[in-house]
Amino acid sequence: APEWYEYADAMWAFLSDNFPELAEEIEGIAEGADLELGVAQHLSFFNALAPICSACTNLGFTASDRGPLLGKTSDIGDAREIYLLQHVEPDSGYRAFRVSWAGNIWAETGINERGLAVGASSSPVIPGQDGYGMPQHIMMNPVLAQCATVEDALSLMTETNFAGKGQIFALVDEAGNAAVVEKAGDRQGIIEPERNVFCNSNHYVTDALKEFQRDPSQTVSSRERLRWMRETFIEADPQPELSFKALMGALRHEEGDGRLCRKGHLGGHSHYGYLYVCRDRALHLSDGYPCENEFIEHRI
Repeated sequence: APEWYEYADAMWAFLSDNFPELAEEIEGIAEGADLELGVAQHLSFFNALAPICSACTNLGFTASDRGPLLGKTSDIGDAREIYLLQHVEPDSGYRAFRVSWAGNIWAETGINERGLAVGASSSPVIPGQDGYGMPQHIMMNPVLAQCATVEDALSLMTETNFAGKGQIFALVDEAGNAAVVEKAGDRQGIIEPERNVFCNSNHYVTDALKEFQRDPSQTVSSRERLRWMRETFIEADPQPELSFKALMGALRHEEGDGRLCRKGHLGGHSHYGYLYVCRDRALHLSDGYPCENEFIEHRI
């Protein structure tokens, strides 16, 4: 559609003006894969303009038997076959793991060599945008390359407007600093951990963004997942032990509407699970449904 090209042109102008290294990476993909630049741009931008689905969950602990932890699921469709775990070594910046599709520069989750772990969940769009902003999934790259702490990441994200649909980020660093950031367009809301726990699904809860919601019938899974995480780890009295084992168990939870491991439940498929141990610079990855597969450790 003509509107798509207008938005893509505006996104490209934003990257060229503000993050030229990201524009250069897209140009490199085009050259290396013998693609037209417009095709390479589409591969990296289309996700920002795709419809929001009730998918992906983040749950983390600021303190545990293994230090700060972040758990995440990828609730995706058939695109799982072209997901890659990439080990990125930039010319300037921190080395990192990032998870993305082949052929684009956006990323859904990752951890860098300084122990900063980030997970993202898609969220509703703010209408009336002109497209001049950061395509939401691409924000992960400068965060992982430039930021050593949650404070660094919040500073960078606060000064960066988004384009396309929204994104909810869960961030934690090796010192146990953590935050959930709801972000879309020029709006941003921040949620602090409660009782050493932070979590999010796919709907907004901060005053800055909660007016931008979809039909409640389309957010049943998102609301149920957030309810289960809060009731299980934040509101429970006594609070359960916050441990590596407990977080892995949560990622494997497969019962009830609040299940984090979804196998078609309310339309979601949790094809991958991730558990980050910040102090180890380690990713434990489930290549398949977390409730059915082992988690394999990878270290930067």
